[in-house]
Amino acid sequence: MRLEKYIATSGIASRRAVKRAIREGRVTVNGTDTFIPGHPIDAEKDFIEFEGKRVEPLTERIYLMLNKPAGYLTTRRDERGRPTVMDLLTDLPKSIYPVGRLDLETEGLLLFTNDGNFANHLMHPSHEIDKTYLAWVEGVPSQRALERFRNGIAISSGKTAPAKIKQLNVKTANSKKYKNGAVAKFRVIIHEGKKRQVRLMFKAIGHRVIRLKRIRIGTLGLGNLPQGQYRFLTPTEIAKLLA
Repeated sequence: MRLEKYIATSGIASRRAVKRAIREGRVTVNGTDTFIPGHPIDAEKDFIEFEGKRVEPLTERIYLMLNKPAGYLTTRRDERGRPTVMDLLTDLPKSIYPVGRLDLETEGLLLFTNDGNFANHLMHPSHEIDKTYLAWVEGVPSQRALERFRNGIAISSGKTAPAKIKQLNVKTANSKKYKNGAVAKFRVIIHEGKKRQVRLMFKAIGHRVIRLKRIRIGTLGLGNLPQGQYRFLTPTEIAKLLA
């Protein structure tokens, strides 16, 4: 078995995070630093340590969804002591970790697991799993701007893939606070995971996102899960996400 796969399936972190840790020298095999993620190991004989702690085989797989509030970092720990999503899951095993990210002020559906294969499947670009957001933006974009959005648009991390966008409503707002005295609500569907992608796409067409909420990943919807609360996924939900 390859080193990064063994560690990821042991529930320590996603495969991507494990690869980075190996390259940074935070993993040892039988007491020796190993910097190659694809290093072959014997899971029954080799002694693997991740950041000084022995890697044990996974005994229970966990899959859950959280309705993330704004103001929480999507990370397992923060050196500056800021609130993280793990603060909302204090009664759960420390081996779980978030699948992907939502930025600090973005709300909504966030998945957690200790199953590296599950996390890798959902995050790998080749699977093109749709992610659906509700976005409230300052002002009302023109149809020409929305076509640019749909066709893919250049942001700091490169040109985005084509996206789906539909205007849901427009409400008047305080003209001193919001551009043109209006706030437009959109449903946006993308399948990439570029950093702050939806916010930057709207910025590129001249409109600031006021509020952003993810409501669906693939076949899994947020539903009526209260903000700040979590629930475990059903076997059917897990199977559909992996289909």
